[in-house]
Amino acid sequence: MSDRRSRFMPRRTTSLAVLIAVAALCVFLMWTTRSTMTHLPFLSDAKGASGKATRSASLVDQSPWLTAQALAPLAVTAEEERYARAAERLADHEVDQAFNFALRKAGVEQRKLTGPALALAQKVDQLQQVVAQDQARVDQLSHPEGRAGAAKIPGTLDVWKAQLGLDTDILHDTETALAHVSGDPRAEIERQLKAREASLVDYDKEAQKPFDPAYVSVQRYHTLASRIETWLAQSSRRRAIRQARQRATQDAAALSAEYARMRAASEASEDSAAKSSLNASSSDAAGALASLRQRSAMRELLGILDDRIQTEQRLATTYRQWGAQVELQHGILLHLIAQSALWLVLIVIFMLIADTSVRHWTSRSTMDQRRLHTLRAISEVGIQLAGIVLMLLVIFGVPDHLTTILGLATAGITVALQDFLLAFLGWFVLIGKGGIRIGDHVQIDGATGEVVEIRLFRTTLLETGDAPDNVHPTGRRVTMLNSYAITGQYYSFSTSSQWMWDELSVNLPKSASTWELAEHLQKVVRQATEADAQEAAKVWHQMMGPLAAEHGDTAAEVHLRPADGGVSLRVRYVTRATVRYEARNRLYQQILEALEAPAATRS
Repeated sequence: MSDRRSRFMPRRTTSLAVLIAVAALCVFLMWTTRSTMTHLPFLSDAKGASGKATRSASLVDQSPWLTAQALAPLAVTAEEERYARAAERLADHEVDQAFNFALRKAGVEQRKLTGPALALAQKVDQLQQVVAQDQARVDQLSHPEGRAGAAKIPGTLDVWKAQLGLDTDILHDTETALAHVSGDPRAEIERQLKAREASLVDYDKEAQKPFDPAYVSVQRYHTLASRIETWLAQSSRRRAIRQARQRATQDAAALSAEYARMRAASEASEDSAAKSSLNASSSDAAGALASLRQRSAMRELLGILDDRIQTEQRLATTYRQWGAQVELQHGILLHLIAQSALWLVLIVIFMLIADTSVRHWTSRSTMDQRRLHTLRAISEVGIQLAGIVLMLLVIFGVPDHLTTILGLATAGITVALQDFLLAFLGWFVLIGKGGIRIGDHVQIDGATGEVVEIRLFRTTLLETGDAPDNVHPTGRRVTMLNSYAITGQYYSFSTSSQWMWDELSVNLPKSASTWELAEHLQKVVRQATEADAQEAAKVWHQMMGPLAAEHGDTAAEVHLRPADGGVSLRVRYVTRATVRYEARNRLYQQILEALEAPAATRS
């Protein structure tokens, strides 16, 4: 045994080490991939790599709309749905203003073009003139007066339309190249704006599901498990809303700082423009006009920034109100969780009181101690099972597919307790007409004995040995389930009417008076068993009806057979199964008395 243990110890240690290594690997993977669980864009660190990648991918910050769009599906009540829609409207307006601000700012900023950019700009001007000339030519040919002249040369209008399309494409490509070389972001901003407008069309088409008020929505959770799950979900939603509010507050502060910087720059520009206007001559009118346009554009940008700041502040207020609503639902769920916990405590108290009552009653009862112990064990198990069932109902509730679950549970119980079910059904078979009775001598599953007890599930025998003729008890009680009445077989050495044929033999020396002695013994046996034979004939006739005649006469018979040194006298007779051994002894005694009697008295 020690060698086997020493041989298995290294294997167990190796298996344990492998399992620990796998567990450590799983923990490492969970830690390294934890950021993938955050599906909301504002949950990632704006100052980290993810924030930089997001901002570099778009020239305009669309995070307010993305945040509101990601938070909207988290609403579960009518109140939350209103705050979610309000947040979406404010975020949509803020992003629209951000695009407007970016386009206007890009138009205000003047870039000094040099080298390839200057050449592309000159080419753009030339192409714009060419496109204008092509458009004028097409308009002229499309006019009724021009159609008459174009009719002299077939295809003239189509040629100019094709030329207009070609020059327009060249102009577009040249403008794109100029924007790329000069760093003008307006083309990219317009592209992103079109993409956003297309995505909003698809988003508005999505149907919004109806919501219930907060109290009604929370009351739908009737089980402790669903309440805890909802409470945890509310914690995650509350944390996401709080982070969204912080992000809106930070954006408002950043916009305020940019507003202050641009306002200071605008005021300084206005002061310098006012001083220069005092010394300006009439030849500087073009420069003054450009300065006025620049100042007007700056004021428009400041107005847009102010609107964005107010929108972000209102968005932060909306998120704060939404978070307060979730806090209210949090409190309602805590109340319901406490209510479920109270039910669990009351169930445990009931189990303890019931168990104490059972123990107190069994300790004061005068019943048999073994029965009291059995009764107490059954009661304790029943109380525990009832308590566990009630606790499971409080925690998980009634299953949804109750019919299916009951069917599966019944099938499982049937398979697990099939022996007890067969034993219960076997009891009905045993108490029927073809069953056994207390006092019958039977053989069941190899055990032979006298039936002393037939209960609902078990039959008890007083063992008498394997031989049917053995009537001496061994002192052992054999108990077996009644399922043998259905699935097995059993032998009853006592008929249902308690009548049976029995046989005994006597060896006699061969002599001249053997036949005379046999006839005399037959008379003696018939006289001794005549009453039993007549009663057995009546019973068998009632049981078998016309078939009883096939069994012949029930009178006793004596047969002679050759034997060593004489003859064997075999006697067959009918007797009761319960007293066959007493009847056999009595017949032996009468046969011996007949054999010892003088020959003169045999007639």
